[in-house]
Amino acid sequence: MNKIPRSNSSMVSIIFGIVLAFSINQGLAVALSTPMPVVAVESNSMVPTFQKGDILILHGVPAENLAVGDIIVFSPPRQGTPVVHRIVRLNSDGTFQTRGDANPGQLGFEKRIYPEQIQGKVIMIVPYIGWIKLAITEIVLPNILLVIVAALGIFAVYKNVFRKEALK
Repeated sequence: MNKIPRSNSSMVSIIFGIVLAFSINQGLAVALSTPMPVVAVESNSMVPTFQKGDILILHGVPAENLAVGDIIVFSPPRQGTPVVHRIVRLNSDGTFQTRGDANPGQLGFEKRIYPEQIQGKVIMIVPYIGWIKLAITEIVLPNILLVIVAALGIFAVYKNVFRKEALK
């Protein structure tokens, strides 16, 4: 029987993991009616409801089903990161106003949120798991050159140790 070499089996496992994660996310997007079913919290603006590093599960709901007190994720204009805040007011023109539970006041872009900007309503909070995503985006990616150099160094040391063990 043909065995997959160890280095190839690791690569197959990594690729399988990526494909599985993407498939789960796409399945949740369809099941929960939102293109953004899972969000990692990136700030403490909603403490004590949830904290930085928590994961939120969203459900896409029609704007007419949203009410004051609901926590929504929305994409402000000209801002790359979605915002997770509580609805504090329904405007007469069909837009929404939000504010973070821990914030002393509203931010400028929170006074008129259009239904098209809303990604979904928070339906579940999973504590701490979002730290994995935050570690990658806040530590690994900004220091990618250092990470590559360290990984190459570790690989070289591992190969050297492995070679010495094979010669014994």
